[in-house]
Amino acid sequence: MQWDFGTGLSYTEFSYSDLTLSKTNVTSSSDSIDVSVTVTNSGSMAGKETVMLFLTQPYRSISVPEVKQLKKFSKISLDAGASQVVNFTLTAADWSVYYPQIGNGFKQVAEDTDYVIAMKPETDCDVYNETAAANPLCATFTLQTGDYP
Repeated sequence: MQWDFGTGLSYTEFSYSDLTLSKTNVTSSSDSIDVSVTVTNSGSMAGKETVMLFLTQPYRSISVPEVKQLKKFSKISLDAGASQVVNFTLTAADWSVYYPQIGNGFKQVAEDTDYVIAMKPETDCDVYNETAAANPLCATFTLQTGDYP
């Protein structure tokens, strides 16, 4: 049997809701985005959950190592029925990559395009299907800095 990254055994269940971004347009490489999500222990026992934030750049012209990258995580403990708002801050270091490739020097760059945030490893944001139903655990922001041609 194979387990997804981050999957652990637990005697309780957790639900996620209210994914929000502080902004959906980034116009400066010094900007940051505050991301929050509410995690609720919907089971009958206390438990711990690793809250994971993934970032996807669906359309790219430069080589990005992975389609879905784990960028932030936080381990929380919740009593049965309790909820907690978990906050993360994304910066240019999170949405940029090193370019050009090995052997040619490195420069951190980010393409002006849409980026998709997903909570939980199993969340499918269906980023290539514009008619797909919106997933409440997915959110999009647009980078428009003009820094990378």
